[in-house]
Amino acid sequence: MTGKLDNKSTSYAEKNESKGLISVFARHPTASNLLIVIMLLAGLVGAWRMNTQFFPNFGLDIIVVNVKWNGASAQDVDLSIVQSIESETRFLDEVKRVGSTAREGSASIVVEFNQGADMQAALSNVEAAVSQVTSLPKDSEAPKITRVVRYDTIARLGLSGPYSEDSLRQFAKRMRNEMMNLGIDRVTFSGLRDPEIWVEVDPNKLRSLDLSLSQVAQSISKVSQDIPSGETGSGSKQIRSLGLEDSAYGISKISVKNNDGGGKLYISDISIVHETFDNEQVTVSSSGLPAIELKVQRATTADSLKTAKILDKYLENVSSSFPSDLSVVKYGVESNLVKERIWLLIKNGLGGLVLVTLILFIFLNTKVAFWVGLGIPAALMAALAVMALTGQSINMISLFALILVLGIVVDDAIVIGEHAEYLHRKGHSALEAAEKSALRMSAPVFSSTLTTIATFIPLFLIGDVIGAIIIAIPLAVCAALSASLFECFLALPGHMKSALSSTKEKTTGLRARFNQTFNKFRDGPFRKCILLAVKLRYLTISLSICALILSVGLVTGGRVGFTFFPSVEPDIVYANFRLVPGSGRTSTESAVNKIELAAYAVERELGFLPNSLIVKTVAKVGRTSGSFQSAQNYGDEVGSVFLELIPADIRDVRTQDFLKKWRENLPDIAGLDIISLNPAQGGPPGRELDVRVSGGQPETLKRVGVQIRNLLESYPGVDSVDDDLPYGKSEIVMKVTEKGKALGYTTESVATQVRHAYSGVIAKRFARDDDEVLIRVRLNKKMLSIKSLGELNLSSPKGINTPLSEVVNFIEKTGFALVRRENGMRQVAITAEIDEMLTSGSQVIRNLERDGIYSISESNGLKVHFSGKAEEQQETFADMQVGAIVGLTLMYLILSWVFSSFLRPFAVMAIIPFSLIGAIMGHWIMGFDLTILSMISLLGLSGIAVNDSIVLITTIDGRIKSGEETQSAVCEGTLDRLRAVLLTSLTTIGGLAPLMLETSLQARFLIPMATTIVFGLMIVTLLVLFLVPAFVMVGDDFKNIRMNYKKAYN
Repeated sequence: MTGKLDNKSTSYAEKNESKGLISVFARHPTASNLLIVIMLLAGLVGAWRMNTQFFPNFGLDIIVVNVKWNGASAQDVDLSIVQSIESETRFLDEVKRVGSTAREGSASIVVEFNQGADMQAALSNVEAAVSQVTSLPKDSEAPKITRVVRYDTIARLGLSGPYSEDSLRQFAKRMRNEMMNLGIDRVTFSGLRDPEIWVEVDPNKLRSLDLSLSQVAQSISKVSQDIPSGETGSGSKQIRSLGLEDSAYGISKISVKNNDGGGKLYISDISIVHETFDNEQVTVSSSGLPAIELKVQRATTADSLKTAKILDKYLENVSSSFPSDLSVVKYGVESNLVKERIWLLIKNGLGGLVLVTLILFIFLNTKVAFWVGLGIPAALMAALAVMALTGQSINMISLFALILVLGIVVDDAIVIGEHAEYLHRKGHSALEAAEKSALRMSAPVFSSTLTTIATFIPLFLIGDVIGAIIIAIPLAVCAALSASLFECFLALPGHMKSALSSTKEKTTGLRARFNQTFNKFRDGPFRKCILLAVKLRYLTISLSICALILSVGLVTGGRVGFTFFPSVEPDIVYANFRLVPGSGRTSTESAVNKIELAAYAVERELGFLPNSLIVKTVAKVGRTSGSFQSAQNYGDEVGSVFLELIPADIRDVRTQDFLKKWRENLPDIAGLDIISLNPAQGGPPGRELDVRVSGGQPETLKRVGVQIRNLLESYPGVDSVDDDLPYGKSEIVMKVTEKGKALGYTTESVATQVRHAYSGVIAKRFARDDDEVLIRVRLNKKMLSIKSLGELNLSSPKGINTPLSEVVNFIEKTGFALVRRENGMRQVAITAEIDEMLTSGSQVIRNLERDGIYSISESNGLKVHFSGKAEEQQETFADMQVGAIVGLTLMYLILSWVFSSFLRPFAVMAIIPFSLIGAIMGHWIMGFDLTILSMISLLGLSGIAVNDSIVLITTIDGRIKSGEETQSAVCEGTLDRLRAVLLTSLTTIGGLAPLMLETSLQARFLIPMATTIVFGLMIVTLLVLFLVPAFVMVGDDFKNIRMNYKKAYN
């Protein structure tokens, strides 16, 4: 409560009219408390309305164009489809880059737009551009254009049991529909293959009846239809022509031809018709049983924890309605990570708040400390309200930002509260001390807040995904600092009036001893030190510069490394592999089983009981798994194993150690081309090492890619080296002979008939329930396999049946399974994983440059650049450099206004580069590498250093203006502000100390941020107290020299 005015305050209020908001709030009996209540309530409402998630939302400004061309080689797809579509989409408005992948039978063109582009307009532009492409192959399917919408995974469900694939499909679809009805945004499947109906025609009967596959397909297409036929004359009824056959039996009874006897020849007379599934799609197994994986996801507008609760409640209720032998296992629960890590930050934040409050009570009067400390929750809650209004969320990054400012938001209140207490001790009334303190400190407090905000300006200018993630920091910091200004200028003066109006608190016991010790230290040893530092000011500055050079040397000398974005100890790992071309799906299924069994062998070898270390494994055939699904992640020769370990904090086996053992236990796998065992990675996308070589033909790219792979494999700490230009199956190139041309065959007609024979003709697509079913007419697979390609019979335009070998020549060569392009140029990406215990991505890049990677590429007429995290790092630092210039310029303008001087700001800002000393030393002592998050914290550290300098120099300038001699003003001013400078630094250190000392592995990527602030402030505080006075005195020296110079020549 603000309470009543004491006599002195009443007298002051009667003599001095209320002026401005500060006076109004200070004198009003309830305004200060009402403002605090409003801030707290607004924060509670904001926290309730905000979504809880792992990282801030960031959009994927991507549109994908997919085109199928069954039976075509990757190079044919590249030339006939990709090249045509890329040329139309590359130069659309706002396009950032265009990447494409040509695979056997399909093309995928990814159009990435600049961040913030109007994606609805972009989608329309891409659709219009693709529609203008008229050179696509006749038998390729129509392009499918989709906009990529980001969803976050909440958990995965594994559905398995002794059931047919069709039965598992029904269970999976039922679960999806029920979960989405409960409010879950999206459920996707893996292992749920599309149904097909195959009509496998006997080639001998086909030839004897003088029929072609196309004719059979046309018969099915014409008969099996469901066509609206209008309405009756009165319009009361609709008419439909129904002949749609949606089953294998119904299709088998379709008439294909009339026989000589007047009867009908049915499909069943010449073929085997049966239901099946797309044999090129992904299959999933778990513990040796067929399975379907359901990925439960949330939209960016949904709350992770609320979605997880819906899922848990559904699984609890549905378990009794499924057969007992149907296994439904939840794994990969990413919502648990969100909950655990956010609680980790909240726990450390609360610990920091307790420490900050204790520090306030040690340094300040009890009532003053209480009201100053109340500003912390008030400012943070108001910040939550602002964050909710601006569309932010509660996530790892925004929570860290609030912990970062935990000790900063109280700095303004400390300065005002400590000065009010000082004025009250000098004899001012409680109201006068409260008002004059707020008014006297308004300029330095307001300017220090603006300079702190200016230090975070560079973060607003960082683009791409990393910028979208870390923008939560400046947004949260600005919200908290703005809220703290309102609290300390409007609410705090009224509370200070109440605290100072009360009966004077007797200083006894521990406080009396602390004050006595502090005053003795300030007036004794510290006074001597500051006098010595000012007297030997050039030595003080020189020693500081030496310390700065030494700390920078720790980085340049490699004692303190740099990791762009460190990853948290993961619980999920992936084994991705590729067999040599032509191995077949059966060999891939055998390989995934061996890899899966090797993982469980490691579990036993490490002394764990079954499933006590490994939570779940899921094997996939037909695609790779994980964050880095590069271009070769589909195909019969590709497979993967997903493996989840128990949480890192409850196991003593590190993920990298498990991967090493798993790699050692892998058995020999016949036909293995490449295998990589990698941990899952959160944060910004991009490989640790990603070398891109572009230009030239695929053969040249492959040759140079192999040379770079050999270099990488020779470096320690580099493994899982691969490139995304794998060799494909052997290609048989057919060239029509002169005889073939004479019979009327063309390259197109031969290619079409061969493709129809081996891949089939699509007779029809139709909807059945919620599936799209495809009817494929092809030659009998078993009868076709025993024939050689040359014996395949073709039908000429003249109706003559001719063996293929008589009309074409065969040339066999090795092609590529895929061909990639970026911005129109063919490209190969050479990727690898880095063991950060042995090396770093930056070091490997330096090794490649030393060993002539540029000369290797240039000698082959190619270009090389580094992508992945290296590219992200380069772009981020370039943006931060521009932002730093903007931030420093704003800071200078603010300080020039505050000090009414063009030179004085340099004395304040000179402290900024010295902030590096403590930050680098701290990383060296704690054993951490510098990270991009350390750089971000360094901005906050420089802001704190400038704030302390502002308050100190403002006090010094005040003494100088009052006529005090400069050296005396510098020393006495520093003594005056010692308590405030120490208190502001200690509160910030206290706020972050629990996080810096956190032992959980989940916090390791945030600890460098806390280390930067804590150790940095330890050194910066000393520098502010000794180096800034030295700078002021040096400035005075130059001023005297200039004045003496003018006197000498006047």
